[in-house]
Amino acid sequence: MLTATQRAAYLAAMSLGLLAGCGSTYHTADQYPPDNPPRVEPPNARSPAQYNEDASISSRVQAAVLSVPGIYPQNLQISTYDGVVTLRGTAVSDVAARNLVQAAREVTGVRSVDYDIQVQPQATVQPYPPVQPPYPAVHPTPPAPVYQPR
Repeated sequence: MLTATQRAAYLAAMSLGLLAGCGSTYHTADQYPPDNPPRVEPPNARSPAQYNEDASISSRVQAAVLSVPGIYPQNLQISTYDGVVTLRGTAVSDVAARNLVQAAREVTGVRSVDYDIQVQPQATVQPYPPVQPPYPAVHPTPPAPVYQPR
């Protein structure tokens, strides 16, 4: 039989052997090469020519809108994607809103027109007021009094 000291020495040797064996299979993150990121293709890749075409359509629609009475271009947002023009803004009347949409539809290259035009009376739809200077206007000095003999 083994004595208590021999048992302790045997148990220590077994534990040391197990720990030495475990150390060789333990890996840290530094030991693994990094994974390559997955390659992701954009779902609807567009060419620069398509962007340019949409920009030119938006410009032509904006030029057509300038001639529509009752529409203030600064109160209107125009965007184009794949020939679909989106109009958002305000109009003075229903007739002006219909004329706006019709003018956009007649532009070359427009496939369809989506619109969100709010009709507001003339009193509430106004172009932006002119910019006022942040300082008071400089007044010229008054002319010198004229000497008149008595």
